[in-house]
Amino acid sequence: MGYFVLILINLLFPVGGLLIIAYFLFSSRRNLLKSLKSEFSQRFMLRAEGQVLRDYIWIHAASVGEVRSVIKLAQDLKEAYNRPILLTAATAAGRNVALKEPVFDKAVLMPVDFYPLVKRFIRLYGPKTLLIVESDFWPNMIIASGRSGLDVGVINARLSVKSAKRYIFLSQIVGLAFRNIKFICAQSQAIKERYLTLPLEPSKVYLTGNIKYDILNTSPARAGEVEEIITALGWQSSPIVTAGSTHEEEERVITAAAKILPDVKFILTPRHLERKKYILQTLEQSGLKFAVLSKLKNKAPQGTQILLADTMGWLGALYQAATITFVGGSITKKGGHNFLEAAVLEKPVLLGRHFYNAPDVAAKLLETGGGILVNADNFAKVIEDLLSNPVRLQRAAHAALEAALSFKGATKKTLEVIEKYERK
Repeated sequence: MGYFVLILINLLFPVGGLLIIAYFLFSSRRNLLKSLKSEFSQRFMLRAEGQVLRDYIWIHAASVGEVRSVIKLAQDLKEAYNRPILLTAATAAGRNVALKEPVFDKAVLMPVDFYPLVKRFIRLYGPKTLLIVESDFWPNMIIASGRSGLDVGVINARLSVKSAKRYIFLSQIVGLAFRNIKFICAQSQAIKERYLTLPLEPSKVYLTGNIKYDILNTSPARAGEVEEIITALGWQSSPIVTAGSTHEEEERVITAAAKILPDVKFILTPRHLERKKYILQTLEQSGLKFAVLSKLKNKAPQGTQILLADTMGWLGALYQAATITFVGGSITKKGGHNFLEAAVLEKPVLLGRHFYNAPDVAAKLLETGGGILVNADNFAKVIEDLLSNPVRLQRAAHAALEAALSFKGATKKTLEVIEKYERK
């Protein structure tokens, strides 16, 4: 039955591709289609890119965050096995980040998940190992790799409750794909238990922790530039709330809070920058004074209360400049983003109740007091209460740092699992 589903997926590939293009064409993310022409060669495997080495350790990551999370692991793998590293990314942004990292001997876009294209990719590049980061599972990629003799593993594995239920429903194709996976390194005990509900041998699933927490940056880039921006805005003496990786609903919550708290400054860093046009409309309709990071020169608008960060690579420094942080995707039902990126900078972390992407981290922050639960109704009040109590604010900041440091060590555990399967 699983093979029948796989064949059906590949037969329907042309129709599905057209539907996906149509979806993006009529969505707020239509700008992503502009890159289709330039990406065509890599997506459809017209040729191999540049000089091809052999016996690659192939790491597949979805986008920027996942690529950055495996840089240290890739360095350790190269040192341990003296083999080149091939990285594929699902997004051009992820690929572009990888191209700047010397540890990756080659970085390309992943081919479209169509069985003949994946087989051609494997034939042209000749990898011997495939390590999938987090949960970017593509059935043809996994099955073609397994049938080509690659050792397939999942590192820093995530699996939400919703996804686990969906995989159980799709057990035929999931079982066929996962039969080719030799090991899974889960981020948390809860995630490990979810994998064990799937058609997998229990001995294949390991608890190793989250490797992202080993690369938490306590000295973010651009910190000096952000200090200059804060000075230009005249915000040096004002409390600042940096809201990271926000979504539409959360941006409305933030503008509402800004109206209630006129003395508080807000930095807004959206999860998806291609939504900039719509975020600007929200800010304009709010009647609040705001500035846009990419347009700031030597002089900033007087009386600015909100700064929209519309360029990548600034989030860590913007968190560092904050008095209080909010991590998005948690009021909106997206499961929450990287809570510890803010916590490791010794900043109190506000988060909503939808934190299923990192329940262990959220629980630790809430338990220690480094994190405070918020919603659309109490968001402004929680900020006001924290700012009115400097002792509680400092305790929350220290507790957030302690919570962040307690999650380190996953990279070493992951390497120990890989060593059991990797061919030297």
